[in-house]
Amino acid sequence: MIAQQGNRNSRKSKWGEELFSRCLLFFLLNSFCRFFVDSGNLTRLLEKKSLCALGEVGLLFLYCLAVFIAKRCGKKFREKSEAESEKARFSYFAFFLFPLLLSAYLHRFFLPLLVSFLYFFFLASLFGFLLSGKFTYFGRKLRAFLSSVSCNYSLLFVLPFILIQMNRSNIALDYDSLRYGLRSAYILFSPEKGSHGVFSVLQAFFSAHGMLNAVYSYPKGLELLSAPLSFLPGYGFLLAFQIWIYLSIAFFLYLLARKRTGNPTLLLFFFFFLSSVGNMAITAKTDNLTLLVQLMSLYFYERGERKNSLAMLLFSYSLKPTAVVFSTLLLIGFFFDSLLSGKLASFFFFEKEGKKHFSLLGSSREGSTPLFLCALFFTSIVTLRTFLITGLPFSTTFTGIFKAIGFRVKWPFNLDAHVDYSGEKSGGEALFSFTKRVFCFLFYPVGEDMAHVSIAWSGAAFPFLLYLALRQGFREICCKVSAYASFVRGKFVKNAVQRSAGSTASCVLLPVFLLLTFFSLLSFLMLWQIDGNYYILWECLALLLAFSGTKMRFSPFQKMIFPFLYVAAVLTTLVTSWAGAVGFTPIDPVNKGYYDHFSVEMEKQAERGSLPLFLKMAENPRNHVLAVSETPECFRIPCAVESITDVEGSGGSPGLFDDSLYFAWFLKWAKTDYIYMEKSFLEEEREERAKEMLIQMANLGILTEPEFANLTKKQESLPEYLLVKVNQPRLEYAWREEPYPALSSKERRDADTVSEWIERRAK
Repeated sequence: MIAQQGNRNSRKSKWGEELFSRCLLFFLLNSFCRFFVDSGNLTRLLEKKSLCALGEVGLLFLYCLAVFIAKRCGKKFREKSEAESEKARFSYFAFFLFPLLLSAYLHRFFLPLLVSFLYFFFLASLFGFLLSGKFTYFGRKLRAFLSSVSCNYSLLFVLPFILIQMNRSNIALDYDSLRYGLRSAYILFSPEKGSHGVFSVLQAFFSAHGMLNAVYSYPKGLELLSAPLSFLPGYGFLLAFQIWIYLSIAFFLYLLARKRTGNPTLLLFFFFFLSSVGNMAITAKTDNLTLLVQLMSLYFYERGERKNSLAMLLFSYSLKPTAVVFSTLLLIGFFFDSLLSGKLASFFFFEKEGKKHFSLLGSSREGSTPLFLCALFFTSIVTLRTFLITGLPFSTTFTGIFKAIGFRVKWPFNLDAHVDYSGEKSGGEALFSFTKRVFCFLFYPVGEDMAHVSIAWSGAAFPFLLYLALRQGFREICCKVSAYASFVRGKFVKNAVQRSAGSTASCVLLPVFLLLTFFSLLSFLMLWQIDGNYYILWECLALLLAFSGTKMRFSPFQKMIFPFLYVAAVLTTLVTSWAGAVGFTPIDPVNKGYYDHFSVEMEKQAERGSLPLFLKMAENPRNHVLAVSETPECFRIPCAVESITDVEGSGGSPGLFDDSLYFAWFLKWAKTDYIYMEKSFLEEEREERAKEMLIQMANLGILTEPEFANLTKKQESLPEYLLVKVNQPRLEYAWREEPYPALSSKERRDADTVSEWIERRAK
């Protein structure tokens, strides 16, 4: 009787789950189609460049399908002998590499991919040395892993996602990457004029270089790690480095999933469906490296190597300001896991017996002491830079807290973080806004506050993953409660033990996932602007938890969701990026192996008539230029360029426009050599304050030696652009708050010329 009742309940549960799956698929299909049209993605897909790119992806898909069918049939009719296994594995990797390397060459990405791989391998080997005391440790481990990988040809179908990111990296240069990620050679490691040698480069790292905006004082751990790649021609080498980070994230997710599920391949597919992570692979942002380090921390924690886990969390603080929040939440989650599992006493000091790590301070069982010390030293160096420049250890994130305990922000920085907008709303309005944001984030990221979500959206896959994760978490909690209830009743039977043991694979994930879920939802309520990349750690934890069941079974209808999610992910990834670029890098059958961004930019400058001024600023990479022009185009000038938007916009210090004395101080502090102005930019109404301040600077004799002649052969285009030199000796009087001396006749002519041009252009 009891068994029959249990069977009926089981059938009802399966029927309810099947019904929910059908409703979810219908809703996902409908919401995705509406999103794809309303967001403009369909229009971008129908552009010629996108259709050509889609054709390349289609050819690759046919290649993958042909290889998969051929190998599937070959396996069906003939079993390989043991002696052929190595040859089969070689052909397996060859089928993976051939289309990627061919495509990388045709799209001028081959040399950056190769050089960045060698450098990435060097860094990984250095990490292995700190971990084990042997420089060959990483190479041996990687070789052992590759030799143990089964030839699963279904994984070929993830190649389109990798190819999409590779083939468009050169042309998809986004705002933030051009702003600070790709310009380390000019704004981070460029010595001051007259300085030479290694010491001057180290000194340059701790200098602000006249960069006022908060983003330039963010933790620069990634830039420091990838510094050698910054001095190579083009931006492709730094972008290719991000591709290897992207693949490393997939690698560690695979390692974490092997113990949790019998089908880690399916987990990898769903990972590549997350364009929120994939689109970060073609930027110079630090999000993906931060995610990789956080997943490594989880990996080490599960292995019992708590010191290594803590070292990774500490290292993440040197990469991104928000890592202070999310990595600390991970640490709290680990603490709760140790508390709930009764291992609090061994929170930082536990490891499997017989495991040893190289240590300068002696043998250590809980992890590598050198790794921990290096992470501490590296993070300290990066944090010291932020402190010396701004006066705060971490900029923007905890400004209010640091001010409250006695820290003072250095002039001219303004690091107040405006994060909470819920206080301006009533309770009902805040609840409605929160519900709308969650819905839009999951299903329909269209709208003003969703602009940075739609370009880094987790796609239609995340709602399904979130459902699976919550289902698995609920089952695990029920198993724990059932086991505890049986224990209390004195009926701690074998089945309860097995159910509890079967869920221990995800016991670490559950408290961490629930904690990240709570604070992620809280951010929907508090933040003015939410970005899709804020939640990639939450999405990866949901992915791991969703596939943490030892016996993952999907109904036939649930399996129908997979093809839809695959197609949706390919289309979303193809037409979305942080730069808004469409298509791939143009194919060049005969090329030098990399994309020369500087030559391409010179051609663009020649077409628009500003090449002489561009070359004037670029003749010395150490020139400090304030650009009153469109962003991010002005950041392509190969010198230390700061936009006027950096000064007056978010993260800047708009109070400098309140008085000409303040702005003169800023020009002196920034050691500005030139101010570059564009007519179209000054004509915008929102730049009225900047226009007035520039006129005041001109009348004070600070803007001299105007150059706007011989820009093009057409006389009517002459006044389109203007480059003026900043009279630094005259700024000394403003710095000392002394009266300016009278203008010379030349200074007066220059002042009249510049002010007249600004007024005439801005009308």
